[in-house]
Amino acid sequence: MMTKTVNHHPKQQSLPANIMLDKWADIGFKWQGSLSSTELKRLSEQTVADSVLDLTFVLTKQEGIVWLNYQVSGEVFVTCQRCLESLGIDVSGEYRLAVLSSDGDIGRINDAEYILVDELATKTAKLPIKDLLEDELLLTLPLSPKHQDCDMPVQMLNEEKYEEEQENPFASLAQLKGKLS
Repeated sequence: MMTKTVNHHPKQQSLPANIMLDKWADIGFKWQGSLSSTELKRLSEQTVADSVLDLTFVLTKQEGIVWLNYQVSGEVFVTCQRCLESLGIDVSGEYRLAVLSSDGDIGRINDAEYILVDELATKTAKLPIKDLLEDELLLTLPLSPKHQDCDMPVQMLNEEKYEEEQENPFASLAQLKGKLS
């Protein structure tokens, strides 16, 4: 099997948004390089600083199944929900996705993640690798990011002191009860 390798150099090729399956499924495709988190719009809306992610994408065909394997290395920065400071989240990982032409092939992939070619929103089979990458990165972010050891910026009042200062809301009703009898 022949695989085309596309090496990333800062002024040459950036990560393509899509891979044309008709063109690359049989001969294979490989892309390796870096990507700024600002190039992923939905991810950059969730982060507080630009990050550089190192990526490798490999598209191969094995036993009639097209596989997209990709690796991510790096971290993104979000806001800690306790101290409101920047918090680095490691988004490194390895992903494998089967690209299937029909539902009948699902049994051949041993519970691996998959996408059906019919689900792709284009007339020509374009695999949206940037969108798939962004989806996976968004799923790695915690719903409520917090440092393991940080303090809240607002100090909580001592509960005893708080109870002393607060007036009983029913005290005025007690006074009225005596007047009505």
